[in-house]
Amino acid sequence: MATLALALIGCQPRTRIALHYLPDFVPGAQNIFRPVRIAVPPTTGNFGSGDSSVGMIYAADGAPQTPLVVADAARAFNNGLIKGLADAGLAPGALDLNPGDGKPPEGSDFILSSELEQLEVNKRFGTNQTLHGQYFSMKAVVRVKFELKNRDGSVLYSDEISGIENEPPNPVGAEVFLPLETEPAESLSVALSRAVGLLMLRPRFRDALPMRSVEARPASK
Repeated sequence: MATLALALIGCQPRTRIALHYLPDFVPGAQNIFRPVRIAVPPTTGNFGSGDSSVGMIYAADGAPQTPLVVADAARAFNNGLIKGLADAGLAPGALDLNPGDGKPPEGSDFILSSELEQLEVNKRFGTNQTLHGQYFSMKAVVRVKFELKNRDGSVLYSDEISGIENEPPNPVGAEVFLPLETEPAESLSVALSRAVGLLMLRPRFRDALPMRSVEARPASK
């Protein structure tokens, strides 16, 4: 029966999620660094260049309904990371390969590597109908390990960061179901943007890079 269930899931039409980075999403993560040159090699991890399974939409009875996939997940995250570094005021440069010695290439001051450890989103419908549609819960997680090195190859920062998005958020007042995001693609993109933005707020990461003075930071839009 288990084999049959897996076979049936494999035959279900899949939904491909297009990930995107949300600028200005994490407060305090924009325009905080000086524009030093930081090399960004390809993100590594157990995600191939094709479609990777990242979760499922479940029907109200708990049955798997729609498999969710992301095309070239590591590259999608890497693109978001580069945009996030630029939003933070840095001058990121994408590399085609990871340097063999792990040091920044000529012309770069630092190198930031990333390993995508988890990329997952699951949406579960409930039986209740509300003013805002059928009830559902949804959780998205993007977990990444980062490592920052200087020109000498010394590790200045190394840590794991998780961006998490839960729907619906905690109720406010008498409202029991008011989701902010309804689509798995948006929820997972929020988690990605949160993981990138939280990196900019880590004290040890900030200590490793030259910060802009408060007076030099452009006003937020």
